[in-house]
Amino acid sequence: MPALNSFYITFEKNMDVYQAGQVVRGQVEVELNEDMKMRGIKLLMKGCARCRWVVSTGKTTIVYTGREVYFENMLPLWGPGEAQSGDTPVLPAGKYTYPFQYQLPSAGLPTSFECGYGYVRYFAEAIIDRPWKFDKKTKRAFTVLDMYDLNEDPNAMTPSAAQDSKKLGFWPFASDPIELQVQTDRGAYCPGEMVRLSGTLKNGSGTEIKETTVQLRQKATCVATSPHRDRRRQHKTLSEIKALGCKAKDATDLSSIALPIPAIPPSSQRYCNIIDVEYKVKFIVNIPGLHTNLDVEMPITIGSIPLKSYYPQAPSFPLHPVEQPPPSHESLYPDLGFAQWTYQAATDPSAPPPPYFAVSTEGPVALAEDKEDKYTMGPTEYAPKYAYYDWSKHA
Repeated sequence: MPALNSFYITFEKNMDVYQAGQVVRGQVEVELNEDMKMRGIKLLMKGCARCRWVVSTGKTTIVYTGREVYFENMLPLWGPGEAQSGDTPVLPAGKYTYPFQYQLPSAGLPTSFECGYGYVRYFAEAIIDRPWKFDKKTKRAFTVLDMYDLNEDPNAMTPSAAQDSKKLGFWPFASDPIELQVQTDRGAYCPGEMVRLSGTLKNGSGTEIKETTVQLRQKATCVATSPHRDRRRQHKTLSEIKALGCKAKDATDLSSIALPIPAIPPSSQRYCNIIDVEYKVKFIVNIPGLHTNLDVEMPITIGSIPLKSYYPQAPSFPLHPVEQPPPSHESLYPDLGFAQWTYQAATDPSAPPPPYFAVSTEGPVALAEDKEDKYTMGPTEYAPKYAYYDWSKHA
């Protein structure tokens, strides 16, 4: 039977979403089957960004890396620690609970983010410091949100527009053009909202276009600083719908198209210098046969706090929110339940929709990075959570 039976971290009220300046509270639980010698038990609180990729060219392999640290502090939980001399203390067999609290820096924390080439990640790691033996560790990641307010964006209400055209075939037998003109209803959105499109698709060719496709696309740019500056970009489709086509020699009104915004991080990691995030709406005219499609892209901004022009009362994020993931759609307000909010919305049309923190639409990622991580106890996967607004409940 191993000496260490269990070793894990829990957060107060299961809260694992925070903003800059808030206090992370929780406890470290240890259960020993037998006495254990140790210098002590300590807790590492850390927030950092990291980029990494490998390039192989023949016999040469280059590992590109970039790193930023936003905070890194060690909190003692039990024992004298390394700085004091004397006999190594022994923690007797049994169950122990060590509460902790840590105040996050008041500013300068980018939103938690994960992609194939890098991440912005925050975590608590408890360590049993054992002399002459491998340390025992357990890790728990949590989300930090930089609440990007769309009301501070001067271009938030400006629609994003695009147009293009193409002919099928070759001169002098080319068709009349297929012409696409499309625009968004505004320039900025929050997760849970809809991008509503307007415009026209004119099909001058003799080929029927059976459908079009609308996508929400994310571009993540990661920058390495060692061994020299380099960058990688990752493109993802986060949301997609199929829309109307257009008969030959006809036109289609595109004003009935609405693209949902899922749970995703805000644009522009304004406090991170090695990772940036951008979004575009891509409209694709799917042309059958051997023809290439006609497509256009419209840049948009994703934020965390919706525009006041859609309701004057700003949403109130609690100091200590409790996650309410879909499909419950309950309010995060600790003193204002969902039923009370429904009543408030019925009597006050300006009341905002109830925000909650939804798991990233891209799902969990593996936490292990280094070889020793596979021996670390605790959850092996982690998915950040982002502010999401249930507009279906809005009066």
